[in-house]
Amino acid sequence: MSPASLIIAGTGALASAVATHYAAKDARYGWVIGLAGIFPAWLIAFLTLIDPASRSTVDVPLPPRALLSSGAGLLGVIATDYWLRNAKSKPAVFLGWLIGWIALVPAWLIAAVG
Repeated sequence: MSPASLIIAGTGALASAVATHYAAKDARYGWVIGLAGIFPAWLIAFLTLIDPASRSTVDVPLPPRALLSSGAGLLGVIATDYWLRNAKSKPAVFLGWLIGWIALVPAWLIAAVG
């Protein structure tokens, strides 16, 4: 796991939690802020995966972990957005932030660990 990605994830968690406390009006805003908090950490981990593939002079497909990570991220965002839109009761703002954060954690772990 990249130390930079881990530091950015921790900083993103703190910054997005504070931003959610002060700026979010409902769970959807908290969800977006939660996504924005973990996205830079995922992006750093993802770019370290594709860097070796881009140094070659021949076109090389993405590594399998990069494909799995991007697929997990997309699935997490779609699933959590669907859940928030169709929730029977209105979730709390903090729960929206937590769901946004959790949406990209599997993708980040796939990209960062290994």
